[in-house]
Amino acid sequence: MKVNVKSLVAVAALAVASVSADAAARPRSNTLRVEFPASNSVLAQTGAEAMYLYYNNDGQALLYVESDHGRELTTLDVTDPSAIRRVSRTELSVPSAYDFVRSIGEHTILIRYRKGSEVAALCLKHDMHPALKSASALEDASVQQTLGQTGLLISQGQTTPEALPDPQSYEVVDTANITHPVVLADIAGVTEQVSNPDTGTLFLLNESGVTVVRRLRVETEHQMELDQDLN
Repeated sequence: MKVNVKSLVAVAALAVASVSADAAARPRSNTLRVEFPASNSVLAQTGAEAMYLYYNNDGQALLYVESDHGRELTTLDVTDPSAIRRVSRTELSVPSAYDFVRSIGEHTILIRYRKGSEVAALCLKHDMHPALKSASALEDASVQQTLGQTGLLISQGQTTPEALPDPQSYEVVDTANITHPVVLADIAGVTEQVSNPDTGTLFLLNESGVTVVRRLRVETEHQMELDQDLN
């Protein structure tokens, strides 16, 4: 079968034009930016399961995104929301997907597997290379609160994994002109959200990856504070 190269080029050009037109048609905002997995490969994460925002001792904000039924953990440096970058991708040997429960130390996150009630500790001491550790002492326990960096208050007894939240759909709306609010984005199937109060950034997770909602004024004010600290 002979391939018509001119036809393929024409189809490709049409597809690019369509994407460009769609991007150009999106409403613009002077105060908000929305970045989608479909337009930023760093944010794309097929089959994303859960995420956790972690601040290391170097002042970096790192977003850990779980995918592939828990077997893959991607680390994104989201310190600067205008220049998010992927810094590592780690393969983990896990029995199932899991949820991040809470911090249980300076560099440790408690996780709970979705199949069964088993837990484990995700060590982030080397934050670009997360490592799984046993947490058998916390099996069948529900962590109620941390006691500083070295203690836990837990309730004993058989626990059942919490039901996963139903996916939600959200609209990002610019209300700068309250009489004419503008819908900037529709984001469907959101299963989790976390935020970075320093930069005002909101991260929304669905099965396609991470959608980032940026607040430009907060970013500017945060950068000014950092610059003042350096002077």
